[in-house]
Amino acid sequence: MKRLIITAVAASLLAGTALSGTAMAQPRHDDRQEQRAYNEGRRDQARQERRDDRRDDRRAERREDRRWAKGQRLDSRYRADSYYVKDYRRHGLRQPPRGYRWQRVNDQYVLAAVATGLIASVIIASH
Repeated sequence: MKRLIITAVAASLLAGTALSGTAMAQPRHDDRQEQRAYNEGRRDQARQERRDDRRDDRRAERREDRRWAKGQRLDSRYRADSYYVKDYRRHGLRQPPRGYRWQRVNDQYVLAAVATGLIASVIIASH
């Protein structure tokens, strides 16, 4: 009788441990699925934000009234020779330092680095 009770208690303890081990493993699997779903949602959100940023950039490119400021980078399309101001003295501009040149963009004279496009100075043109 004693042996039967001890065996029954031992069996219930082993069954309880095995059952609780299975129960503990299951939520961990759900957590991984939730984490994957969360990460996919974040990736989708980041993609949407990048799309929105590109749309904003395109809108800014279409604007003709953009005001340039010192420290910004002049877009590569405005660094082309067609925007280059060769006769800077005629326009009342000082001689550009070595590695810089004047570019006329819309109604502004922009002194920008030739290599990087970093803007050192901006002067509004008088028509």
